[in-house]
Amino acid sequence: MFTINTSATEINRKRVQLRVVYEELPPIEKQMVQLFSVIYEPVSKKQFFSCFSKVGAVDSKILDVYVEGLVRAQLLVKNKELIQCHDLLVEIVTRDAVSTEKFEVLANCVHVQMPIRNYEVNGYRLFSNEMQLIREVRIGLYRGDLNYVNKQFHDYEQCRQIKNKISVQQVIYKICNNPFDAKWIEVLPQELYENCLRIILLDSALKLAPADEAFDLIKEECFFKGKHCSDSLRIILTEQLLLRGSLQEAEQCLESISKSFQNQTSAYWGWLNFLRDDVDAAITYYHDAIELLNKGRGKRLTYFTNLSGLFFILALIKEGQKSSLHKALEYCSLMSRESGHWLRMIYYQLKVLLEVQLGDMSQKQFILTNRVVFPEEHNIIEALFFILCHYWIDANSAKRHFVSLVERCYSQAMSNDYTWLAMESVELLSRLKSDESLETQAENLHEELGITSIINAIAPQSSWQRCLTALANLKKQAPTIKEGTTRLAWFITHYAFKCTLQPREQKVNNKGEWGKGRPIALKRLKNDLDEFDYLTTQDIKACACIEAYYDGHYYGKTEYSFPDRAITALVGHPLVFWDDAASTRVEIVKGEPELLVKKGRKGKLTIEFSPKLSQSQNILAIKETPTRVKVIEITLEHRRIAEIIGNDNRLVVPITAEKQVLEAINGVSEIVTVHSDIGGGGSGAEEVPAQTIPHIVLLPASEGLKVSLLSCPFGSGGPYYRPGTGGVTVIAEINNKRLQTQRNLKEEKLLRDNIIAACSTLAGIDAEDGEWQINNPEDCLELLLELQTLGDSVVVEWPQGEKLRVTHRADLKDFQMSIQRSSDWFGASGELKLDDKLVLDMRQLLELLDKTPSRFIPLGDGQFLALTQAFRRRLEELKTFSEVSNKGVRFHPLATLGLEDFVDEVGTLKADKHWKVHVQRLKEIQNLQPKVPSTFQAELRDYQVEGFNWMSRLAHWGVGACLADQMGLGKTIQALALILNHAAEGATLIIAPTSVCMNWISEAQKFAPTLNIIQFGSGNRQKVLDNLKPFDMFVCSYGLLQQEEVSQMLSQVEWQTIVLDEAQAIKNMSTKRSQAAMNLKAGFKLITTGTPIENHLGELWNLFRFINPGLLGSFESFNERFANPIEKFQDKGARTKLKKLIQPFILRRTKNQVLESLPSRTEILLHVELSREEMAFYEALRREAVAKLTNEEAPFSGQKHLQVLAEIMKLRRSCCNARLVAKDTKLPSAKLQLFGEVLGELLENRHKVLVFSQFVDHLHIIRDYLDTQNISYQYLDGSTPVTNRKKAVDAFQAGEGDVFLISLKAGGTGLNLTAADYVIHMDPWWNPAVEDQASDRAHRIGQQRPVTIYRLVAKDTIEDKIVELHHHKRDLADSLLEGADISGKMSTEVLLQLMGA
Repeated sequence: MFTINTSATEINRKRVQLRVVYEELPPIEKQMVQLFSVIYEPVSKKQFFSCFSKVGAVDSKILDVYVEGLVRAQLLVKNKELIQCHDLLVEIVTRDAVSTEKFEVLANCVHVQMPIRNYEVNGYRLFSNEMQLIREVRIGLYRGDLNYVNKQFHDYEQCRQIKNKISVQQVIYKICNNPFDAKWIEVLPQELYENCLRIILLDSALKLAPADEAFDLIKEECFFKGKHCSDSLRIILTEQLLLRGSLQEAEQCLESISKSFQNQTSAYWGWLNFLRDDVDAAITYYHDAIELLNKGRGKRLTYFTNLSGLFFILALIKEGQKSSLHKALEYCSLMSRESGHWLRMIYYQLKVLLEVQLGDMSQKQFILTNRVVFPEEHNIIEALFFILCHYWIDANSAKRHFVSLVERCYSQAMSNDYTWLAMESVELLSRLKSDESLETQAENLHEELGITSIINAIAPQSSWQRCLTALANLKKQAPTIKEGTTRLAWFITHYAFKCTLQPREQKVNNKGEWGKGRPIALKRLKNDLDEFDYLTTQDIKACACIEAYYDGHYYGKTEYSFPDRAITALVGHPLVFWDDAASTRVEIVKGEPELLVKKGRKGKLTIEFSPKLSQSQNILAIKETPTRVKVIEITLEHRRIAEIIGNDNRLVVPITAEKQVLEAINGVSEIVTVHSDIGGGGSGAEEVPAQTIPHIVLLPASEGLKVSLLSCPFGSGGPYYRPGTGGVTVIAEINNKRLQTQRNLKEEKLLRDNIIAACSTLAGIDAEDGEWQINNPEDCLELLLELQTLGDSVVVEWPQGEKLRVTHRADLKDFQMSIQRSSDWFGASGELKLDDKLVLDMRQLLELLDKTPSRFIPLGDGQFLALTQAFRRRLEELKTFSEVSNKGVRFHPLATLGLEDFVDEVGTLKADKHWKVHVQRLKEIQNLQPKVPSTFQAELRDYQVEGFNWMSRLAHWGVGACLADQMGLGKTIQALALILNHAAEGATLIIAPTSVCMNWISEAQKFAPTLNIIQFGSGNRQKVLDNLKPFDMFVCSYGLLQQEEVSQMLSQVEWQTIVLDEAQAIKNMSTKRSQAAMNLKAGFKLITTGTPIENHLGELWNLFRFINPGLLGSFESFNERFANPIEKFQDKGARTKLKKLIQPFILRRTKNQVLESLPSRTEILLHVELSREEMAFYEALRREAVAKLTNEEAPFSGQKHLQVLAEIMKLRRSCCNARLVAKDTKLPSAKLQLFGEVLGELLENRHKVLVFSQFVDHLHIIRDYLDTQNISYQYLDGSTPVTNRKKAVDAFQAGEGDVFLISLKAGGTGLNLTAADYVIHMDPWWNPAVEDQASDRAHRIGQQRPVTIYRLVAKDTIEDKIVELHHHKRDLADSLLEGADISGKMSTEVLLQLMGA
């Protein structure tokens, strides 16, 4: 919370008081305080006396009196037996000692009497704590000895025993700004002067703290060329001017820097130009700065250590090119690894943001879950960039979390003249909060400063846009290989017919993945090969090819390189990658040139030699596919063939020369691979049958696969061809043997098409250059399963050492299960037998299920178990409705409905008799056809009959029910039908709010006259209960229930049916009425409520604890499984599971679903513009509350919460009428005035109105107003007796009174007031469901006219914010039943934010 301004004023006032007392001290006491200030750390009286005795000869007894007097005067602070100078006075006193030339004597005395120990080995000082460090730094500063100061910090860093060390900046700020003293600062040596100003100004800016004196001093020095004016000082001033948005002055400051220092200004010019939205110029300046920064540093990359570097990252992001994003990521990665750097966390945040931009969507959650605590944990730059990254990733989430924080930042920045930071804050605020005034303020600041907001560096994107951007920027990642920790990998670049090689040493990083690798000097691989103990035989063979070349000049040196032939050593090597796509493996295969004989037009034959040879190359590397390079060694015979074909590499002969061509083929078929359309002549090569079976070649690529579908006419070891392409006759060398075969090109094409058709995974992806790229691991496993189904009709090939296998498949029919009774629950165990050696029990299977959301279950070593989708789904249901125990699970008997399908579909089921009886009972209730009793005097609507049937079936089963129909759909009449149906079996207990009890009695008398109604009242209560009999219906209020005596009586009765009406009354498990309800016993328990959840899911748990205890588990288990995932993380999966679990026992219908004839309902929000005087009154209350709550520490969090609620209550009441807070005020009420205008217009048009307020005294004010206007009305609040309530309702329904004033809590439920067609809510309640219940007093069955609902809300007050909350909490029960989002409880912090604290 922000208390800087208030506390700063109090601190200054306290400091002045202490200074006055100090200056009036006698000399001896002044000297004592000065010595304490130099000692600095707390010391005992004995230590102080021994030290003071060296500078002033005073008796220790007298000194003791002086010390105690100084403690009482608060100049000294005493903690137990240790004493030190007051922190607010310490620097003032020390500076006084310096100015009176007493400091040196005191400092020498402290060094002699209280020395700091040194390490014996290296002479470093052994500081015990940070106070000793500050003492020594202060001595160095006040002496003006920079070398001494630097040595203290150096030695302090060597003290390993001190954890959480204080920083240099914190120490300097603490000394030099406590308070800031320009005269003292100016006497410091130049370097100390610059460092102190830099730290004070930057620290103040980061805290948004005032630093006017320091800022004025540095401006005066730089612009008027004072004695301390320097280029370094101008750089410090430039940074401050940029943070304050003074671009013109910053430019002047940069231009005044001397030429010899200009090379250090490029980064600041870049920053300046970026703020002016000249991104290209900014990047140019930054590139120059980077070049100068890295000059002479070799390949070691460095980056800016000040704030300017952040804006280079933003400039690269804003430019948007992929190469720029990668460069920005490189710089951010570098800085995020600098563990001690003060901007490290911002760079790490930007690094994650860039990773998301470049395709790694898994990283975004890091940003979205990062909390921002300013100023306690984060400075303003961290807070701004953290919030910006959050906003760029998810604008809607940022709107929910950061509005109040950014408002505070804006207010604080403006009040302390950090105008640029204020501009960015208000610009961000205008994006987070829809407010035209904020947009105007942001626009005005933009125009005034001439700055474009950094927020525009990235446009916030919707989820689908972000995903598409990420896909567009996606860069494949290197495959993970776990064997060993170091290896040699080969990276190649392909040019025309040749490859360059670069060997890199790769190591496994902390994540278990192979790093990018570092190049190894070829000289070492040539001369010192024995150093590399991890090389394979193939690596050594490749390294043996390295050649050394000496250039022969005077200053000549030896160069090392790979000749073209080195690539042949990598044929079949498993670790070859493309240099520009380091995660893509490359297959190097051996090949030979090809002779192509084709039938041409006009009776011609064409003979070609491929590839065409050049004179200089003897090794050719041909890129056959994106992941395969064929290496050909050119021999003398190959060159002779090429010479014969001719320079055009194309020999055309007539078809009549076919015989000679065949002879020629025979002549060369042992030297080259031949593709011929006319056959091979039959001599010189063994004829073998062609294999047409397709080959699927699988190559791992990142997390997916590259898939090629090829023909291999010679089988394994022979060359690959694309199906249906090339010559019919092929002659090639296979395993050192010349073979010839005749391909069936048509069959190859047909088989290829059949494979694609049979593999839906391939059919759904477009092939590129003859290959399919499958990125989703799930799709890869689906493809493997499809290929397994094809059996021997396809050959599947993997690179060496790489193989995924779907080794087993399983369906629910393969599962064996047993169920037996275990206490009040059922226990289930089972097993899935995959083969003779591998059997998974139920618990193992469920644990494996947790490892992946896929139906492919990892078994280890690249093996997977493929479950059918139905089996996977059923196992998920089993997890939802059960708890793990021993080797299986256990589940509540009421969860059986959710497991019905699972149990029915298992292959083998063994169950005990208890289970069989339970299942039989379920079948009975499903077939039960209940009938409404003939004595029931009402005709139920179709949906009410459905509700009666549903409750009757659950009652027959012996389980509880929650009838959660929307208000006004006749829950009471449905419950009465059920009660009457079971009345002969025993007595019924009705628990209802006091205001509703009479309604139950009248409804029962009207519709179920055979019931004997007993209202619980005075008299011999126990006698009444003892004489209960069938058909008795006992009606009791919640108020009576919570009385211990009544609760005890009612809990002793075995009721047939218990109905809790408006059951949200027991939502809080800790209340007396809830605890009393839990003790009631009945054959059937029914709760009726239109709002089963008003605030959070814990309420639902408590309601179900009453009707079906144990179904939702313990409260802790419920929170872990459902409440926390749903409320905190909006987990849709958890919500769906909870919905399925409770669905059989909760029935909810809305009016829109079942009542086509109900008139329309319109809701209108009327904003009340408070008068200037009312607004000032409200704002004074708000500020007083914020100051009180932020300055006071409550003894425990619960009390703090109550204090906040009390202050909010006061604010809400003031929004209604200032007289509700200050009785004697004469302020007129704008809300009452608007109410009068609206009401007058409604009454003129002969409408009848319900008026609700949660404040009874507010209703009294409105009642007084109605009296003055001679408007007839009815009135009801919590103090109205039950009989009077019914009279008032009946009178209003009969036409007596145009207005009904009702308190929200007393009359919001159970009343039928359809005579009204307008509802006015005078003040918003926290939960809209409560208001909806009240509105439904008019909008319910029996209403003939459209109903209009007005909500009067005071604009720009806490009422506005409460209405905003309504959007999140609207109909919380429906969110569970129908899928909307859910809000949870409001914390103290959220309540404070509502107040603007």
